[in-house]
Amino acid sequence: MSFETKYLIRWGIPGWMLIFWIGTYFAITEYAYISAHINLNEFGKLIGVFISLSIFGVVVGYIIHHLYFVANWIFNKNRIFDNAIKQVKDFPEPANWKDNNMNDYFYFEVLWHENLLKLKEDKRNYIVERYRYLLSTIHALGTVLVSHCLAFVFIVIASLFKYGKFYYPLPVMIMLVIQLLIVFIAVSSFKYYSANLNYFQGSFLDKIHNKKMKM
Repeated sequence: MSFETKYLIRWGIPGWMLIFWIGTYFAITEYAYISAHINLNEFGKLIGVFISLSIFGVVVGYIIHHLYFVANWIFNKNRIFDNAIKQVKDFPEPANWKDNNMNDYFYFEVLWHENLLKLKEDKRNYIVERYRYLLSTIHALGTVLVSHCLAFVFIVIASLFKYGKFYYPLPVMIMLVIQLLIVFIAVSSFKYYSANLNYFQGSFLDKIHNKKMKM
C-alpha cells in the first residue's frame, strides 16, 4: 500500500462514517421527499454523487483527525505517560519535572527515541513497528470516537428541529443506540490500547535505560 493510499484511508474512514450516519438519517426521515425528487435509476448521477461524497469524506475525516488531536491535547489533562514512567527504575527526571505537562511529555518522547537509537537495527525495528502499530490504532479509535460523537449530536439536534421535542421514530432510535454502542466499544478499545502502549514503552525503556537487555 502506498503512502498516499494509506493516509487517504486513515483520514477517510471517520469522514465516511460521519457522512454515512447523516445520510442514513436523512434517508429515514426524508424518505418521501427523496423518493419524489430523486430518480434512483439514474446510475450515472448516483455514481457521481458517491464519488463526490468519497472525496468530501476524506476532507471531513482529515478535519476530524485534527479535531481529535486538539480535543485530546486541550481537554485531556491526565498524564497518561506517567503509567509508562512508573515502570522505569531511576527515571532521569529533569529539574523542572511536573511544572508543565506538555514539556514533560515531549521530554519523555525524546528520551524514548534516544534510547531506541542505542539498540541494534533488528531489535529497534521490531520495537518501532510495534510502537507505531499501537499508536496508530489508538489514534484511529480516537477519530472513530469523535466521528460517532459528532454524528450522535447531529442526529439529536436535527431531530429536535424536525420534531420539536425529544421524540424519535423507531429507526432513528435504533441508529442512536447503535452509535452509543460503537462509542462504548471505541472508548473501551482506546483505553485498552493506551494501557498496552504505556506498558510496552515503560517495559522497554526500563530495559534499555538500565541495560537489562543486550543492545
